[in-house]
Amino acid sequence: MLAKNTRQMTLAGAMILAMMASYAGGAMAQNSPEAKPEAKEESAIMKKAEKCYRTGKWKEAADLFREAIREEPNNAKAHQRLGAILAGMASDNNSKDTYDTAILECKQAIKLDPTYFLPQVVLGQIYANQGEMEKALECFKEAVRLKPSSFRAQMDYGLALTHLEKVDEAIAAYQAASRLDEKDMTPYLNLGVLYAQQENWPKAIESEHTALTLGQAAGSNPAGMTPAYINLGNIYAESGDYKQAEQAYRDAIKISPQHPNARSGLGWMLEKQGKYQEAVDEQRKALKVQPNFTPARRRLATALASLGNTKEAETEFNNAINQAPRDVAAHVEYAKFLEKQGQKDKAEVEFKKALEIKPNSKLAQEGLDKLKAK
Repeated sequence: MLAKNTRQMTLAGAMILAMMASYAGGAMAQNSPEAKPEAKEESAIMKKAEKCYRTGKWKEAADLFREAIREEPNNAKAHQRLGAILAGMASDNNSKDTYDTAILECKQAIKLDPTYFLPQVVLGQIYANQGEMEKALECFKEAVRLKPSSFRAQMDYGLALTHLEKVDEAIAAYQAASRLDEKDMTPYLNLGVLYAQQENWPKAIESEHTALTLGQAAGSNPAGMTPAYINLGNIYAESGDYKQAEQAYRDAIKISPQHPNARSGLGWMLEKQGKYQEAVDEQRKALKVQPNFTPARRRLATALASLGNTKEAETEFNNAINQAPRDVAAHVEYAKFLEKQGQKDKAEVEFKKALEIKPNSKLAQEGLDKLKAK
């Protein structure tokens, strides 16, 4: 049910934070084996609605659940299901009115049965889609309290914690999820990102390799392995192992030749090894696929600068910052570029902008300190 665009965590290199399922149309809540058991026999309408619900006939299911609610206004499950369907429709159409109705349905389900965890999950996903992560966190936390054995609730709880930068708690949530389903790769994919944020490179690498092993054992679609290779590339790159990083990005490209993260990551590593024209070529390939992919835009700028093409480099830095004004890495790299051009005052401004966005940015603080020391 969460919005279709993939949510990402970013170090210097756009690590991928995995969703555990497709959320379109509320699929995560709807196709759940964890549905609340009913104490009494369901009505004929509810049975028919459930059948449509589980086979993806959303509009028909919504109409039937509305009919079931008219017959049984206190049916918490019917309200939850209707809320889930409406939330999925709202995420597809970005409809505030539909979201508002979905919220009301979920809240009614919670009121009718406070022990039912699924309405909390759906409500949390709605708030997450609307950018209200604090509210989402409270819902997921309650869902986990109500049903600690829910893999889905633990995963969503970890997601909200991650976005609120509660890293230790997010790690604990994903570890709990990994114990609930030992064959699912997605908790490990996300753990690798979080360990990397802590600069715990061995654990980050181990987690991504575990994700790959589990994915291969499960016979996953090869494309599903791409995020783990990209994350591995980013982790190796951040830890300074450029050769291993290059290989991980190339492994990702073998599976997904047009993936912008993989192409841009490869270009990044080629630049680190002094292969500047090849680096420019890879960044342009990434931007051809996804013109608004900011990491590729700023890496293109740094590669162009390394080639001596300062005019075009400055244009690309400005494009990157205009595209993503809160991209800390873009401001930092632009500051370093300006410093090399002898524009120290402008460089200081960019370092300070980066620190305004992220006060604990080591890269920005170190850059500013070195600039002032000269």
